[in-house]
Amino acid sequence: MRNLFTTIILLLSLTIGSVAAQQKIASHPRLLLHKGDVTNMKTFAATNTNAQAVHSHIIAAADAILPTSPAERTMEGKRMLGTSREVLKRIFYLSYAYATTEDKRYAQRAEAEMLAVSEFEDWNPAHFLDVAEMTLAMAIGYDWLFDYLPTHSKSRIAMAIYEKGLKPAETNTNAWYQSSANNWNQVCNAAIVAGALSIYERDTELCDSLIAKAIESNRKALEKYAPDGGYPEGFGYWEYGTSYQAILAAVLDSALGNDGGISSSKGFMQSALWMNFMVAPSMNCYNFYDSHLKASYIPAKYWFARKLNAPELVVIDEQLLKEQGVKSDRLLPLYMIWASGISLSKEAYPSQNVWVSGGDTPLYIYRSGWQSPTDTYFAIKGGRAADSHGHIDAGSFIYEAQGIRWAVDLGVQDYNTLEQAGVDLWNMEQTSSRWELFRTDVASHNTLSLNAQRPRVDARAEIIASDGNSVVLDLSDVYADQAASVIRRAEIGKNGSLTIFDKIAASDKPLSIEWKMATYAEAELIGPNTIELHQDGKTLYIKLKGKGKITPTVWEEYPLKEYEAKDSDVRRVGFIIELKANTSTELEVTLTTTRSKMLKTFWKR
Repeated sequence: MRNLFTTIILLLSLTIGSVAAQQKIASHPRLLLHKGDVTNMKTFAATNTNAQAVHSHIIAAADAILPTSPAERTMEGKRMLGTSREVLKRIFYLSYAYATTEDKRYAQRAEAEMLAVSEFEDWNPAHFLDVAEMTLAMAIGYDWLFDYLPTHSKSRIAMAIYEKGLKPAETNTNAWYQSSANNWNQVCNAAIVAGALSIYERDTELCDSLIAKAIESNRKALEKYAPDGGYPEGFGYWEYGTSYQAILAAVLDSALGNDGGISSSKGFMQSALWMNFMVAPSMNCYNFYDSHLKASYIPAKYWFARKLNAPELVVIDEQLLKEQGVKSDRLLPLYMIWASGISLSKEAYPSQNVWVSGGDTPLYIYRSGWQSPTDTYFAIKGGRAADSHGHIDAGSFIYEAQGIRWAVDLGVQDYNTLEQAGVDLWNMEQTSSRWELFRTDVASHNTLSLNAQRPRVDARAEIIASDGNSVVLDLSDVYADQAASVIRRAEIGKNGSLTIFDKIAASDKPLSIEWKMATYAEAELIGPNTIELHQDGKTLYIKLKGKGKITPTVWEEYPLKEYEAKDSDVRRVGFIIELKANTSTELEVTLTTTRSKMLKTFWKR
């Protein structure tokens, strides 16, 4: 036991901070729960409307699990992840139901699930996320039901965690996540630490080693939140990766009395506010990279709010929970654990309306307010396509006004469909077939296409200036093969209008510039350099000011491969500008909901 704390303290002093030595590891349950948490959850469920809905949902779901057969080892392509996630949901829900009701039926059914999973030939270490989520499931069940489980069942379950969860992490054969810095690092390290803490007494030497290795490895992922909380992989993978990052902090704290310095890692705690900015007034998210459009409440955010005593961090989540209802998230019991420690009686909103972050994926986000669905919202990004889950979208933006998302991002398509079609989806090289997909290519994003050529996927676009309602990005490296320089500036007007300024210098070759924006609105060309959009009874006007040959354009279709997801309602609108070699141009595109005097002179009905 002494070795565990000595190892962790020594390692943390070299990596992510120091923690005070503890005399002993906590008794079971030692994962996620502190003394009094179960009582607090019961009280919370009885006194808070959202909590009552969540608690009732979990109990009802647990009741529905009771008569079902245990999960089987089912592969989908190269993944067993669906099975692992279903098992995690079952065991977590059943364990929660037993903890809060003391009804042994739930414990018995969880025991049956764990024993069945223990008999799987393996947990698919070739795709280590499968191992991770299954290990977390088994660790929670073993730990939370420790006093209920008979000795022979505990022995079989602990051996399965050891042989099928911890040992594959020790061998490193498929544990490439240990050297990565993306969400895999967070998910896998959190799960392995939970597994090691759950059965720590079974093999203290191995568990010491795995916990120390995980904390060391996890530093790489934590560094990605620096300097100011922006998460490089987008909304969907913040939810996934950071949920497990919070789990890692929480299990260290509940078992060892300290979160391992995670909460003091630069930028990490600020990332919860970043996620608030990532939800637009429409209650859809800024879905850049491999993210889906629909936002939802995230239990992990309540860990941040509780840790920081900042209920304003979850005001949007509480609203989403109330409006959308409870979703069957496998990590849903975390809401009851972490939200029960927060004062949610009053609505409190963030005090700032502009977010600017650097890091791997620089972002600028503006919102005119926090409480109305018709607030203006604008977000634009830099970054590098070749980063984890990246798209060729440097300089791309989304824009909401009057309750409409006028400029949209198409987001992600199901991975398995593309992999089965032979797309080299995880190859981030310049010539990869990943970039031939419409959703990942520059063609679908609200940025520039130059000479219909692929920008550099290994080049990064940076935010070089920002000042309240404006931001400047340098896209020159991204377009270095096509142009001498490209600078994009965006500015929000007092009336919520958006103006995009592009300063483009051609090299020794002429440039055909496509300025384009994806939208679900109906589009009409109404005059020189002017486009009118209509959606849900609202209107947006797009006007280009610039020199040279300019052609306003509506692209209704794009040639898709047979395996690509079709979105027949989306169209792209914009302008084609021809630029001579060794010359430059300054484009000014204004998006406004108002028929201003500037535009009226061009109206031709």
